[in-house]
Parts: sequence; C-alpha cells; structure tokens
Amino acid sequence: MSTIEMKAQIYDYVEQLQDDNFVQAIHAMLDAYVSKQKDPVIGYELDGTPQYASEMKAVYDRRVEAVERGEYITLEALEEKSKTWTKPTA
Repeated sequence: MSTIEMKAQIYDYVEQLQDDNFVQAIHAMLDAYVSKQKDPVIGYELDGTPQYASEMKAVYDRRVEAVERGEYITLEALEEKSKTWTKPTA
C-alpha cells in the first residue's frame, strides 16, 4: 500500500470514529509529532522526493546571491535567445 493510499485510509478511519476521546488522542499525537519536526517538508519533486525547508532555504539563498552578483538574464535577452532555438522534429 502506498503512502497516499495509507493517508486516504487513515482519513477514512478518522471520519468513522465515534469516540471523541480517541479523536483527541490522535490529534495530540499528530500535533506533538508535527511540532517536533525541526525540518518540515514544504513540497515535493515530481518524482515524490520531499523538499525540506532547510534545503530549500539554502537553494533560495544561493539564487538570491546569484541575482545580486548580476547572474541573471532579462526577459528581452531570453526572448532574443529563444529565436535561435530549433523546434523539435516529430
């Protein structure tokens, strides 16, 4: 069973619960787990690889530094460059 399927099944189980005390216990457990995560997942790559906050902050910091050094291309320059690109053949 995949993680996505397990999450869906967990959701279904929680929706069926009648016991408020058990729902509170599950909530407390999940809340404690999430609050203790020091490096939360903030997104996923297309292949499902998680993107962690610390890694993405480092990536974004490097990109900002590159822009500050002038390492970027303007829209006009990109449009000119794209005119030289060849179209793929089918």
